[in-house]
Amino acid sequence: MEQKFKVGICVFSYGGNGGISSEVPDIREWATALVADVASDDRISDVRMWTLSDTPITMTRNRAVLQARQHGIDVLVMVDSDMKPDVDFGTSPDAKKFFQSSFDFLVKNYHRGPCVIGVPYCGPPPHECVYVFRWNSMQSGHPNPDFQLEMYDRHTAVKMAGIQECAALPTGLIMYDMRAFELTEPKKQGDHPWFYYEWRDHFAADKASTEDVTNTRDLSLVGTQKLGYNPVFCNWDAWAGHWKPKCVGKPAFIDAANICSKLKESWESGYEAGVKIVDLQPAAKFPEPINSVPAQWSAPPTQDFDSMGMDLPLADEHGIRLMLDAAFASRMPGMKRIVEVGSWAGRSAIIMAKHMETNYIKDPLHDFVRIACVDTWRGNRGDSGCDAVKDPDEAYKTFMRNTAKWRLDPVKIIGYPSDSITASKTLGWTNLDDWQRHGRIVDLVYIDAEHDYYSVVADIKAWLDVKPRFIGGHDYGMESVRKAVSDCGLVPEVCGNVWWCRLDE
Repeated sequence: MEQKFKVGICVFSYGGNGGISSEVPDIREWATALVADVASDDRISDVRMWTLSDTPITMTRNRAVLQARQHGIDVLVMVDSDMKPDVDFGTSPDAKKFFQSSFDFLVKNYHRGPCVIGVPYCGPPPHECVYVFRWNSMQSGHPNPDFQLEMYDRHTAVKMAGIQECAALPTGLIMYDMRAFELTEPKKQGDHPWFYYEWRDHFAADKASTEDVTNTRDLSLVGTQKLGYNPVFCNWDAWAGHWKPKCVGKPAFIDAANICSKLKESWESGYEAGVKIVDLQPAAKFPEPINSVPAQWSAPPTQDFDSMGMDLPLADEHGIRLMLDAAFASRMPGMKRIVEVGSWAGRSAIIMAKHMETNYIKDPLHDFVRIACVDTWRGNRGDSGCDAVKDPDEAYKTFMRNTAKWRLDPVKIIGYPSDSITASKTLGWTNLDDWQRHGRIVDLVYIDAEHDYYSVVADIKAWLDVKPRFIGGHDYGMESVRKAVSDCGLVPEVCGNVWWCRLDE
């Protein structure tokens, strides 16, 4: 006898503090059409829909599972109030309806065991990252685990198709075989429920993982051990829109063939009606915009400069100078203390030294700049630019040769071989010339070491403990760096790939 399934659809239509129910109209339009479609499906015996509008969302998601059990539901669909299911269906030839394609997959594989199938969707602008995760490691044959969850990049996600395993995914629109919840069933008081937040501190003031990631990640890991397969899948053919505040859809693929037309459209578009143009009057005089950088700034490194495979775009050089101006233009004359974390060949340190000497040394007899360059000189993991240099000792010697002319007053570049975290605790300043008598105060920390999310977070938090006046860094164009900066509570100014924040206001 063919199995009949009872389907439950729970909509989380919370608004405000949960006192009222609200949702975008797309939800009910989709649900109404869906109920009509499944009514004729011989595999479905009953469809039940209900709404939960309370907060917090962890509580209502857990409650939805319990209510589904009470109703005898076999397949539970969760949908959030800001979703637009099947956003591409009817306009893209490859797009499929989420429920129908996912339910077909679930039924076909029901004999094998439970599965969970979610849709991909993107986060809010300006960085519309894809909320689907895979496991990644930083190197092979490493004795200590260095694997971590990472989001699919937009370029890869837009090329994905079919229903495929994933490490974790969001629950804005997701289908559960109810048997899956038995895998991570809480057994006693104090056990994690199915949905829970993870926190970075014991105050629960900074979340590390949201309830959707913890739920699907745990199901993936536990399911692999208990079932012998990963039960968590992404339906790449059924993208959903996400109202944040515009409806964010599937990533649009940009290549060399159409980039010129995109730029032309941007130039001719003017600006949106709601955008305000504000003329800020800073206390300090900032350099000219990037399209009119003085000629001496754009001069390439001298022939005796060995970059060791690492280059620095002109826009980023300009960003470093803007950062220095923001940090020092309004300060009284006196010693300027800069720590650069990740120096490699010394290119950015030399840019800092030249700019500080030219603009901020008022009295060479009493005014000093010290730039402490913290680096292991082993190169960054996975950075092809560092691959040509295998010997840290030789890399350090190259750095010292490149920066040789910057060893005398009033501006000194000082090499400090160390990893970032150790240096933040041991750069006790006694071994850095006359730093000691000026106390343990740092004006600016510039972070350009490892660029994976967890390393950047660790570097930022370690150097925030030193209490610098400014903190900044490089490679803000990388999603891992942007997320790390944001998750550390920083709202930076940005130029090119350089970011910075003032901390002493």
